[in-house]
Amino acid sequence: MPGVVAVLGAAGGFVLFFLYASLFEYALHRWVMHRPWRALPYPYQVHTLLHHRIFHGDEAYRVRHPEDRDLILFQWWQAPLLLAVHAPLAWGLERASGLPVFWAGMVALAVYYGLYEYLHFSMHAPAGRRIERTRWFQALDARHALHHRRWRTNFNVVLPLGDLAFGTLRPATPAPGALST
Repeated sequence: MPGVVAVLGAAGGFVLFFLYASLFEYALHRWVMHRPWRALPYPYQVHTLLHHRIFHGDEAYRVRHPEDRDLILFQWWQAPLLLAVHAPLAWGLERASGLPVFWAGMVALAVYYGLYEYLHFSMHAPAGRRIERTRWFQALDARHALHHRRWRTNFNVVLPLGDLAFGTLRPATPAPGALST
């Protein structure tokens, strides 16, 4: 029985942290990356002033110049930083609950981050990938393209939980140049 509790605890921890990652993505995107902070100017400068300047919600939503590809993904060091920032939360939850949620939470956060990077890159630099032909991806892509037209909407890329919770989720038609199924 202790093995079942451990497996269920880890599975629950994964789901909990995956949902949490959606809310964190929303908060980071809306309140840090779209607002200038004197103490932390980098996210705003790179995202709003650079990424949104290059990628608009029209035909400029897709990569037009090879060097634009470098402005889609986060820098390599940001993934370990984001995981390190959340490690105390996962560790504290494991200590408080007695359930093995630390590694499950870290894996969920890493999976969410990987999905974010892959989907976001595929949205701005389509290459006929199989996932790009799915209705699920096209719906996410259309919502993200709308975010580039109207930046106060659709802050989530992977799972629109934060947008749904905070009333910023807006439906959209397929993005310019979207592949059809």
